[in-house]
Amino acid sequence: MSKKNFYLLFLTSLIYLSFFFGYLFQENSAGGGSIDFKHISSNIFLFKDNKLLEIDWTKYESTSLPIYYLIIKALNIFDFFKIGLFNLFISLLSILVFYRSLININQIYNLKIENSVLFGISSLPLLSPYFRTSTFWMLEENIGYLFMLLSIFFWTKKKTHLNIFFCIIFSSLAFYSRQSYAFICIIIFFSLINFKEILSYKNFVISLVFLVSLFPSVYFFYEWKGLIPPYAATDRKISFQFINLLIIFSVSFFYLFPFLIFEQKSILKKFFKKNYIFLIISFILFCIFFFNKIQPDDIYYKFKLGGGIIYKLVFHLNYLFDSFFLKKICFLILSYFGLILIFLFGSKTFELKLFFLVFFLIFSNANIIFQEYFDPMIFFLIIIFYKIKDLRCNFVNLYFFLFCYNLTLLISNLVYYNILLTL
Repeated sequence: MSKKNFYLLFLTSLIYLSFFFGYLFQENSAGGGSIDFKHISSNIFLFKDNKLLEIDWTKYESTSLPIYYLIIKALNIFDFFKIGLFNLFISLLSILVFYRSLININQIYNLKIENSVLFGISSLPLLSPYFRTSTFWMLEENIGYLFMLLSIFFWTKKKTHLNIFFCIIFSSLAFYSRQSYAFICIIIFFSLINFKEILSYKNFVISLVFLVSLFPSVYFFYEWKGLIPPYAATDRKISFQFINLLIIFSVSFFYLFPFLIFEQKSILKKFFKKNYIFLIISFILFCIFFFNKIQPDDIYYKFKLGGGIIYKLVFHLNYLFDSFFLKKICFLILSYFGLILIFLFGSKTFELKLFFLVFFLIFSNANIIFQEYFDPMIFFLIIIFYKIKDLRCNFVNLYFFLFCYNLTLLISNLVYYNILLTL
């Protein structure tokens, strides 16, 4: 065993060990586990005591479609210890499915990457504070991860009729777990459709299967009189906010930056050398336009809610300077780089263009943006960067960098929420 593989195996073992310890001690690194669990337990009892068609949706304390509770009801597991084990099983199965998807792509594109490296990369989401907290506190999110990854698994396999069918079904189930997973349905739909033969029988069948799979969601939207349940609609009204664009850019910077560090530096240098005048002018205009959109009385700063890890690091965990003006400049710089990376990588493939476009449409109108909304990006980006030849990088190096990156995110969240508890 090489020295590099030894370190990889050692760090991966630590990831799994920390995950199981986190489960045993109910770690709350995302900060909202204990609060969200109260809503989850209320919903579980709501579904336990009522049939689906008799549920009073004003008492449903969630923003998502209720597939998580329907599965719990179908399995008849209303004991919280059993639900906790069920969530642990879902989370580990998600990682296994992700690992198998990486193996599929490794074989299809003949990348010759060792399975130990793929196994290590597949374990990295176990460091995510959002993935961990959702597992440990029996939250709804991880069932969505599983369905999304199952759809990606069949998407990365040979395009047989059966694989296409399961790909569509699981992407639809991901949507039923959280409406924001519409992005995976849209991306898979457009990747399966043959635009050269738009009226072909195959396109018709794909469209029909998607339509039939997603049609039951109309019942919930009709009952809710909107895209989110009545309970959440009062607190999370859909409204466009410019600050949300900066949050989206900064979070995108966080997830895209690791892929830039390895093997992509030459792309960035070439891009800056070719467009440096445009970049300087556009940065000045960017700062002029967005500078006054960041205010100390907005919900992200005043109430310390959401905003993503970059926002928290700049405005709430920044011990370098106290000036709000300097913090705004720092945040604008990082957000601008996030926007540049979106354009840089989005230009490489149709899937990435569509991915970023859908994310903009979904989250720019959110009342509050939380980093956890974007956490599925890491699964999707790793798959996409495998598939695109000129975006591939040394995945051993990427593993070690992402390990440190995710560990920083985890520790930052723990420190941040520990500070909030002491206020």
